[in-house]
Amino acid sequence: MTARLLGALLASAAVAACFSMHEPSTDEVGVSCERAAQPPGPDSAFVVIRDFAFQPAALTVPEGTTVIWVNCEDAEGTPGHTTTSDAWDSPTLTPGQSFAVTPAAGSYPYHCRPHPFMEGSVTVSELQSLTSARR
Repeated sequence: MTARLLGALLASAAVAACFSMHEPSTDEVGVSCERAAQPPGPDSAFVVIRDFAFQPAALTVPEGTTVIWVNCEDAEGTPGHTTTSDAWDSPTLTPGQSFAVTPAAGSYPYHCRPHPFMEGSVTVSELQSLTSARR
């Protein structure tokens, strides 16, 4: 009986964790500044954080694109940055860390929480179906 109760509690905790609000890990993205300087893949786009600015500040991508922010500030004494919008809120990214999100179609202004003067926007355009594209 105790083993069954323990199993039920562990299963409940796992399900609750799936639906809890938590900050995403930056370790999973692992994009370096050197990689961000190269062209992105077909389903991704890079925003580099450098000199207390998002580069590019305005980005337009098709639906399904993963947007990856990479903090490329000089490592010595530079504070961390975030990318914060109504749709996502990254953890504080220290130099060399990255964060990714695949937003739905729409327009997303964002800013850096510790440095509100740092602003950017991501516009995600809806994909057209082949049927409507042929018309």
